[in-house]
Amino acid sequence: MFGLKNKPLAIQIWTILGLILGISATLLIVLMQLVLRISFTNETYARIEDTQEYILTHQYIMKYTTDLGREHKIRSDKKIKFIPPPFRVVRHIFLTDNEVITNNEISEEFLKQLRQDGQEQKTDIKHYSTEIEQRNILYVMRRAEANGKKGYLVSYLSGMYRDNLVKTTFNLLRRVLVLILLISWIASIFIARYLARPLVELQEKVKKIAVRKWDKPVSLQRGDEIGKLGDTIEWMRCQLLEQEQKKQSFLQQISHELKSPIMVIRSYAQAIIDGIFPRGNLEASVKVIEDETKGLEKRVHSLLKLTKFDYISTLKLNKSDFNLTALVSETVNTVRWRASEINWGIQLDEIMLKGDRDKLKVALDNILDNQIRYAKQRVSINLSKIVKDRPGILLRIWNDGPEIKDEIMSNIFKKFTKGDHGDFGLGLAIVKLIIDLHHGEVWASNEEQGVAFYLRFNL
Repeated sequence: MFGLKNKPLAIQIWTILGLILGISATLLIVLMQLVLRISFTNETYARIEDTQEYILTHQYIMKYTTDLGREHKIRSDKKIKFIPPPFRVVRHIFLTDNEVITNNEISEEFLKQLRQDGQEQKTDIKHYSTEIEQRNILYVMRRAEANGKKGYLVSYLSGMYRDNLVKTTFNLLRRVLVLILLISWIASIFIARYLARPLVELQEKVKKIAVRKWDKPVSLQRGDEIGKLGDTIEWMRCQLLEQEQKKQSFLQQISHELKSPIMVIRSYAQAIIDGIFPRGNLEASVKVIEDETKGLEKRVHSLLKLTKFDYISTLKLNKSDFNLTALVSETVNTVRWRASEINWGIQLDEIMLKGDRDKLKVALDNILDNQIRYAKQRVSINLSKIVKDRPGILLRIWNDGPEIKDEIMSNIFKKFTKGDHGDFGLGLAIVKLIIDLHHGEVWASNEEQGVAFYLRFNL
């Protein structure tokens, strides 16, 4: 909003609160005048009606009779009663067909208006408003009887009375509103700072995490959404710290394991060059070099897997439609030679999938490598479509090896989590990463006489 998102959060909150308060105050001021005017208009009419009822109840008589504008005193045996002070602001006229009785002077224009209203009025009582000589007048006409004569009792009040009430009340309320608005704006500054402070703290802590300063925990001691965000960041910190510790331990271990075979290979090679055979003959000495080279290759492969994990996590999928059945068959044929003693049970439905074929081949290769490492005699693979519940594709890979321990099962897809015969603890982490990139699911389950891994893809 007008570049506001680039401002500090406290300023954003204060500005938004200020705008809300300002808009609300403006609307309230505009509506307040209208509401006060309507309210005081109704109150004015109610006051006029109350005065009329008081007059009719106590049979007060007007002081003068005006017949077509000519004034003369009323001839009456009754003692003239004057309207009490509380009602003096309201003026009265008793209007018959032939005469006008009032205690105030009225203009011919107003009298003509009253005659016209009396002829058109169908109800016993009605409210009116008119402009006479640039003066607003509110009046009530009521059918009534006074001194044995039937006519209309007209009670009226200058609109200035109502307008003055509206103005006075409005000015008072406006001052109160301005004071409240000022206090609210000042309070909003403290509210904005209060709400922004924990986020600023989180920002500083996240910056430290970004530069690998993970020694201090992230704790805000709050139960609201900001506190939950802090808890999530703390969980992330712990996960990063754990992964970093495992990574460092892994690299230290690999570095140590790389050093030994390199020293052996170098010393044996140098001895052979010098015509010395440490194992008694050339063939046995070269065999030692070959064995150490295999071990070295294995450790280099572990480093390549770590690099592959980081590489895959930064790539986008290159999706296309491909034959998943053919990919599974191709991958199985590739890994069969590694364990020729394993019996394979394969049942694959013909299924097409949209995804990154190359990355899924890496995932399948890793999970099959894990299966043949633990299998005793048999590996079973089933690929089928799911028609119940959520439609999808399910790949089940089972082996008859030992059950996975509970403490390993809960972290089996995390980096550097190794089983009893595991090498590097990265293969299944790569599987999880690739399946997540495809918005699929992967899980392991201890089942009867073996362990099964499941890969599920949505259709």
